[in-house]
Amino acid sequence: MKGDTQEHVSQNAAFLVILGILLAMIGVIAMAAPFAAGVAVEMFIGIMILSRGAMQLYYGIKVRHWGHRFGPYMGLGSIIVALLSVAVGVLLLINPIAGLRFLTLLLAVYLVLVGGLEILHAIELSAARGWGFIMLSGVLGVLLGVLIWRQWPLAGQWAIGVAVGASFVISGLSMMMMGLAGRAYMRALSQEQSAS
Repeated sequence: MKGDTQEHVSQNAAFLVILGILLAMIGVIAMAAPFAAGVAVEMFIGIMILSRGAMQLYYGIKVRHWGHRFGPYMGLGSIIVALLSVAVGVLLLINPIAGLRFLTLLLAVYLVLVGGLEILHAIELSAARGWGFIMLSGVLGVLLGVLIWRQWPLAGQWAIGVAVGASFVISGLSMMMMGLAGRAYMRALSQEQSAS
């Protein structure tokens, strides 16, 4: 299995490097214009929630007539959830700044919770090799979450865009490294075959 994976990575090395460069460039652009990137993310989420609400509404109307014991209640519950989803989606699209502030608050809470769990996990694994990286990740997550929380609502203007941009840059660099490693593997394999 490992050889197959290496071979696939090697065969697609150029594609991975190009894709990695593109992702990293998009990430840099997002970090250079974090407010615009944050609004774009917020609008996308608004569209997704609105779409989900529309589909849920259709389902709620259909399930009411299925004739089983809970059909009317399931239909009513689905319709209520659908209307709530449509309302949230519309609000996010109408007022992206408020939506961005709310998403930023969620991001801060998320980072603190995940960072706290990583710290606990690192303490649990303190006898294992590499536990320090987990601890570092947890501490940085908590610190970033607290930083965003302390600067909220002003952080809403930069936090989501920077987070998305950083994620794209990291993913892009990872893909480039994978592609370069695949290229090196193919070179080594080629030299090995020509030496035989």
